[in-house]
Amino acid sequence: MEIELKREPKIRISYDEMEAYLLLPSPLTPDEEYEFNDIMDKIHAAGVKIGINETKISAMINERYFDRECLIAKGIDAVNGVDAYFDFNFDTNFNKVPSRREDGTVDYWSIHSVELVEEGQVIATYHDPVDGSNGMTVKGKLLIAKRGRPLPPLTGKGFDRSADNKIYTSTMNGKIEMQNNRILISDVHEVHGDVGLKTGNIDFRGDVIIHGNVPTGAVIRATGSITIDGTVEGALLDANKDVIIRGGMLGSGRGTVITKGNLFAKFIEYAKVKAHGSVTTDSLINCNITSYDKVFLKGKHASIVGGTVHAATGVEAFNFGNEYGVKTEIYAGVNMEVKKQISYHENCIIEAQDMIEKIGIGIKQLDDAIRAGADIAPNDPRKASLLRTKIVKQAELASHTQQLNEMNAVVESAHGASINVIQDVYTGVVIGINDALHQVKEQQTSVAFFEREGRVVMFSMKDELV
Repeated sequence: MEIELKREPKIRISYDEMEAYLLLPSPLTPDEEYEFNDIMDKIHAAGVKIGINETKISAMINERYFDRECLIAKGIDAVNGVDAYFDFNFDTNFNKVPSRREDGTVDYWSIHSVELVEEGQVIATYHDPVDGSNGMTVKGKLLIAKRGRPLPPLTGKGFDRSADNKIYTSTMNGKIEMQNNRILISDVHEVHGDVGLKTGNIDFRGDVIIHGNVPTGAVIRATGSITIDGTVEGALLDANKDVIIRGGMLGSGRGTVITKGNLFAKFIEYAKVKAHGSVTTDSLINCNITSYDKVFLKGKHASIVGGTVHAATGVEAFNFGNEYGVKTEIYAGVNMEVKKQISYHENCIIEAQDMIEKIGIGIKQLDDAIRAGADIAPNDPRKASLLRTKIVKQAELASHTQQLNEMNAVVESAHGASINVIQDVYTGVVIGINDALHQVKEQQTSVAFFEREGRVVMFSMKDELV
């Protein structure tokens, strides 16, 4: 006679339906046995359809594995696809901050602003997306895998791509960069040695790299960046982007740097600088420096000695002046030049708008006269002249508006400007913030200067008012 089981197997399914567990309660009598088919019926009745381990179930019955749960079914995990991607064989993020060596000095060779490629060089490789695989729960519910997404071909100039859009190759020698997800390869003027009679002055539409020195009297202009591996004497450097002088500048009163980007130089002596960006160096001696951003001296004993330094957002160095009391002027905030520039552009905008309005009236009068039957040809030269003048004035208006916006951004960034000296500020140093001035009469150590209610106040680096 069959023994009727008095206790039922227990089936538990995990909350995500990816696992099913079986528990066989201990029989009420030693002679009771579980039947494989009966247990399978109960597993199916619980909704488990996928990934059932029948070998494990048989072992539980035969080995009388009671009162403990055992994993007897496992779902199939969905495997998401892998999106397509590009391998770039060039640096897409340049390091524009010089690194500090262990001895506290600054390594200006670590600044990376221009990367060169050669004709025929592979610059990028495309990797196709990888398809995913769907999964399924133990109850048979389909789990949809995320598909790998393709990427559109790269755009830009200065390179070719293979027929299958996977291999991208430079078609020229030049500078490579990534701008708004576009690869641009452009010409670079490279001088392998010193600038001299053989090279002449340089005026280049792009980036300029000098693997040598620049002597007094030389002129280098670039619509891109200027990088000089050696030293610069009393020369003129004029760039629309960053200027890097790895060997420093000995201006002798004639050296000038004008840049709409940042300036990095090992040292600058007896030179004039005007930078829309920041100025980073180890030493400034008897210079006239203007920055619409910040002047930051990073070296272990970085000092500003003599001359005038003005930075809109602030100045920081280890030392200001020296023990001999040489006059050194340090200014932050909005100076008179910025105010003059703002006033100038505002006036130019008003004049341009007024002229455009008058031209519009003149054009309308001619059109009205033509419609009224006056003996005026539709292509009357007076109208053509007015239209040309209007285009010129509209361009002037756009230019002055852009420059006014830049000057207003400088004013905005100058709020809260400070002047910080990490080590010593000596007597003979003049501190100015906006319109407030302060003459240092006693040597101070580790202090910061701020403008408060129209006067310069001095704090210790621990934020205690001195």
